[in-house]
Amino acid sequence: MKLTYFVTIEEPHLHLLKVEMAISEITDNEIILTMPAWTPGSYLIRDFARNVRNLSARSSDGMILEARKKDKSSWKILTAGSTALRISYHVFCDELSIRSTHLDASHAFILGTSAFMYMEGYKDQALEISFNIPGDWHISTSLERTVDNMYRAINYDVLVDSPVEIGKHLSATFTVDGKEHEVALYGQFNGDLQKLINDMQKIVEATLRIFEHAPYKRYVFILQSYQGNQIGGLEHSSSCAVSMDPSMIFDDDYYKRLMSVIAHEYFHTWNVKRIRPVELGPFNYREENYTTLLWFSEGVTDFFADLIILRAKIIDQSKFLELLGESIKMIEFMPGSLETSLADSSFDTWIRLYKPSPDDVNSYISYYLKGKIIGLLMSKKIATLTSGSKSLDNLLLLLYEKFRKDGKGFTEKDLLAALKDLSGEDFNEFFNRFIRGTEKIDFDSELAEMGLKIDRTHSVDSRAQLSWSGMIVKREGTTYTVSAVIKGRPAYKAGINSGDEIVAINSGRFKDDNTSIILKSAKLMTDAFRTKAGEKAIMTVFRRNTLMNVLTEAEPLPFDTYKITEIPGQGDKKKIMDRVLLFTVTL
Repeated sequence: MKLTYFVTIEEPHLHLLKVEMAISEITDNEIILTMPAWTPGSYLIRDFARNVRNLSARSSDGMILEARKKDKSSWKILTAGSTALRISYHVFCDELSIRSTHLDASHAFILGTSAFMYMEGYKDQALEISFNIPGDWHISTSLERTVDNMYRAINYDVLVDSPVEIGKHLSATFTVDGKEHEVALYGQFNGDLQKLINDMQKIVEATLRIFEHAPYKRYVFILQSYQGNQIGGLEHSSSCAVSMDPSMIFDDDYYKRLMSVIAHEYFHTWNVKRIRPVELGPFNYREENYTTLLWFSEGVTDFFADLIILRAKIIDQSKFLELLGESIKMIEFMPGSLETSLADSSFDTWIRLYKPSPDDVNSYISYYLKGKIIGLLMSKKIATLTSGSKSLDNLLLLLYEKFRKDGKGFTEKDLLAALKDLSGEDFNEFFNRFIRGTEKIDFDSELAEMGLKIDRTHSVDSRAQLSWSGMIVKREGTTYTVSAVIKGRPAYKAGINSGDEIVAINSGRFKDDNTSIILKSAKLMTDAFRTKAGEKAIMTVFRRNTLMNVLTEAEPLPFDTYKITEIPGQGDKKKIMDRVLLFTVTL
């Protein structure tokens, strides 16, 4: 069988991408075409088939063939004895996102899973793809180019794992390990482009110090940059797509966070794309693919993201420890960290991570957040057991060398075996406590083993005079709404609900002075007021347009600053910390 996709961009302002599939040497009486329901790396059923328009099928001699819907994502084509046919359809592409295809007058971003159907039973079929685009547009993709605007892929998985940016976007390259790396930037950008590219090169170089060699022929960073864009990323085997807001690029904290996101997506080149849970490949694109190991694929990757930008000298050690302190603060702040295990959090990603509930703070913990901390604890434990000679870096390299050769994924059993081979100790108890279980982490003790300490304080002295009732508050203009109520806190016990609009406290109008930022990066805001701890407070709220008073109680406002510093004179413990943080790099 021979398969070629033809992509045509005729009237991009209509947001309709034309896709044709030329299939020859067919021996089947019928073929099933399926549009994926989700995209790897983003664990949510998105039902991309909802954007398909005008599907038709013709034989090589022009005869119209019967094409009818089989289910929500699939079509059955009756070949009528024809050995060659051409499928044609349009995809409506009006969502500007790294997790879907977008087309307008300025560009096309094509995410394969949301644009290209596959033939059931033939996902391993080699294929070609041709792009018919406006004359002044150009193409950026990691697909292997053959001639002009023609590319090829060894199978469907490679095709859809290679996003394509088409338009008049900026394009720049740098070389590391003899491999070309392209930065394709779509949208607005008034910052220092050369600094951005230089820092991305440093990220690549720092990552390759762990894995030694790049496993791709060529790598492409696709950056979507426009005002109001949420920062985020999506990994692919030889490329990644990252979204950013150019108006924020001059904010130092935002820029460093962007660098961490880029490091995270690039690190996925190894951890998840080549070191993958066994359940995540070959993919079932029709439905959820469940695994309990996303804490390792995503959370540990997040741990390394900050390590990489530390080793690349984009941030210094004090900034790394500041970011670590913020993560620890969130885990201690959220009761959900003691309710849901990392294994369960990973498994339930399909119904929880992208579908937040007001009760999540009490019943759920992100495998990104806690997995990042577990990465630190595992690395510290490995370094301690090996007298500072090894760390989590060595585990990733060991897994990469073991699983890249046969392409098979790893199981939890494989992960435990690798940890034992590396450290000489069984990690089952560690897993039972912190990954399968929900044991509270003693951060003071854990960090002390690396010669570090946490000081929990208020960022300003005046905060020590404030109290709270346990609400997370969202502000829209001059309206303050309860977005969540912390389990066990006075507001929870008093019956304040998420969705309540807070009008007043103790008969005074509720305003900015009655709020406090607990997590700056996430703009997470709580209630705060001057009633003494232990005294009663009256909250006046609108609930479904009914005004009511709720009697609650004041508690001391939580600390908003977790400062992590080195303990002087900790020689052996500092060796452990240096091994965990710096690996082979000397700063």
